[in-house]
Amino acid sequence: MARKRDPARNLARELWIKSNKKAKLKDIAEQLGKAPSQVRKWKSEDKWEQTNGNAPNQEERSFSNGFKEVIEGTDAPDKQKLFATLYLRRFNATWAYMKAYGASYETSMVNGSRLLRNTKIAKLIDQLKAEQMAELHVTNMDLLQELAKQAKSDVGDYLDFATEEHGAYTDDGQPIPDPETKKQLTYHRNRVYLKPQEQVDTSLIKSVAIEKGQVKLELYDKQKAIDMLLRNLPTAAATRKADAEARVAKYNADQLEGKGTANPILAALSEVLNKGKKGTDHEDATD
Repeated sequence: MARKRDPARNLARELWIKSNKKAKLKDIAEQLGKAPSQVRKWKSEDKWEQTNGNAPNQEERSFSNGFKEVIEGTDAPDKQKLFATLYLRRFNATWAYMKAYGASYETSMVNGSRLLRNTKIAKLIDQLKAEQMAELHVTNMDLLQELAKQAKSDVGDYLDFATEEHGAYTDDGQPIPDPETKKQLTYHRNRVYLKPQEQVDTSLIKSVAIEKGQVKLELYDKQKAIDMLLRNLPTAAATRKADAEARVAKYNADQLEGKGTANPILAALSEVLNKGKKGTDHEDATD
């Protein structure tokens, strides 16, 4: 599995560009708590000299008009708004705070995390995420279905493993007998095979590799998916209820207009919903 990229690597580049490419690498290294040789290596490998400081990266391009409307609709300070939009580009609070406030790496590590816990900022980020989902044509139900797949994942769907019994033979291919039973000696061998790619759902695989001759397969965290489903099931239940009410309303309208055919299930559900509504109306009238 590839090693996670050090977030300070991007921050070092940002500091260098922000200084109009004049900052000394040893000063940047000292600010980030890194060795100067490490920063020099990053500069070489990431080709900083070829970077156009005025051209945004792919991940730093401006958001859509929908994002702008959400941003303009909040009374948060401008730097907090900027922090929220930057955070959604990389989901790195340290980087977002450093970019928005021009603070040091150490200060940004502390204040970035603290700002994420700000109620107003958390609400703004949630609104921006919702706008992001709308643009991607992704619904909460789509994401819940993906979580459900992860929660139901089974490693047995991907691996064929067993303990096999084999006969023991001499170097010249003769069976080796047991001194007591005179039957051929046997030994056991464990085996693990990956099932063919076309037979499995690869979207549930986080990583797969052969390490030191051994198969290493990692699925997405099943327990984490279950926990997230449990936290979001009330939302899913509300969605199903709204869908059922919509179907009942259409059924009632069709019956009034003489359209469609009788459906005893929807008719019974309609009666239950109407009784519940009458009970609520009665309570409101007595308040």
